[in-house]
Amino acid sequence: MLMTLIQNAQINGSDNRQDILIKDGKIEKIGYSLEVEGCKEIIDAEGLIAFAGIVDLNIRLKDDLLTISKLQNLYKALLTGGVSKFVLSPRFEPLVENETFKALLSGELKKSFPNLKLAIKALKDKENTMLNNISTLIKDGIKIVQERSDINGNLLRRIYEYSKMHNNIFFVFCENKILNDSGVMNEGEVSFRLGLPGISKIGEISEVARVVQLSKHYEVSTLFQSLSTTRAIDIVYENKKEFPSLYSEVSIHHLCLDENSCDGFNTYAKLNPPLRTKADKEGLLEMLKDGKIDILTSLYSPKSIVYKDVAFFEAKYGIDSISDYLSICYTYLVKSGVISWEKLASLICEKPASIIGEKNIGKIEEGSGANIILFDTKIKAEVTNVTSPYLGKTLYGKIVRVVS
Repeated sequence: MLMTLIQNAQINGSDNRQDILIKDGKIEKIGYSLEVEGCKEIIDAEGLIAFAGIVDLNIRLKDDLLTISKLQNLYKALLTGGVSKFVLSPRFEPLVENETFKALLSGELKKSFPNLKLAIKALKDKENTMLNNISTLIKDGIKIVQERSDINGNLLRRIYEYSKMHNNIFFVFCENKILNDSGVMNEGEVSFRLGLPGISKIGEISEVARVVQLSKHYEVSTLFQSLSTTRAIDIVYENKKEFPSLYSEVSIHHLCLDENSCDGFNTYAKLNPPLRTKADKEGLLEMLKDGKIDILTSLYSPKSIVYKDVAFFEAKYGIDSISDYLSICYTYLVKSGVISWEKLASLICEKPASIIGEKNIGKIEEGSGANIILFDTKIKAEVTNVTSPYLGKTLYGKIVRVVS
């Protein structure tokens, strides 16, 4: 029996200071001035925020390549960033398309990476013309299917039929490559000034409208991943009245940055979906305040410098900022007064855990799994990483300890 006692912690930013007793990896008791004998460790968290381990449903491997070393590096980065559970996007090579490979990922590798939850890609070829072996791949508990929205409509319908049959959730990224017309950043003033082809908002909006109707018709839980437009979020939100199992996800970066970050052909701000206008960003923040956004993501999708230190048009989409994720959330959302610590806990911990059916993580309460972040709001630092779109900005707060 292993016990750890955290003393004087401000749970989710509360002014009250409470003690948290952890026993064999679970929260045994929360209270005031707990006296416990036989603790392996006593941690004084005076002046620190106690926050549940982050749950992120939109994580990708570096360069979208699956190797043991890349999985190990991913795992280390996420643990450092306070992520206690994550869904690994299947958009990597080699593709998981047979039961043996799936068993390796969900079985042997899961022993080494217990915080990993695997999604399976619905289509199995780069031309997006063939369904993967969905029924076979989800037999052993992989309950998440992921795909882009702008595929053949009949294939999308069949994905929904399989999803309904197996009672899994569908993760969908909504964009329309034809409407995007080879765009590489948001269509607007900045793209015009830089002479770069733009990505119109209508591609995302029209695809969300289409997929919402399929979700409602087949009654399949659907997560709309990394939305970037207020209209798309409104469509999801309005349709939740008829079918509550529709969820909108927004990346933290679309709440903090805008298309001006791409000025100077800054490829480190090249994201998919693209950073939108300042007005769009402000609109998303208002929707966050109003409770119309269900969850947030770090949109962790790191790319090697060889794919970023090139012309903007050729650079790959992606961002590596997981180590600063909670600091970014605190700086731009909590410290600035947009939302409370409690609301942030719902957005990046409790609600994402609930969406994927994880009942014992994402919250600090008796009986829950003990994945606790200790966060010091008094620390501040200027971002000096030249590969970060937050370069030169001051971030407040830092994770000083992760206890499990």
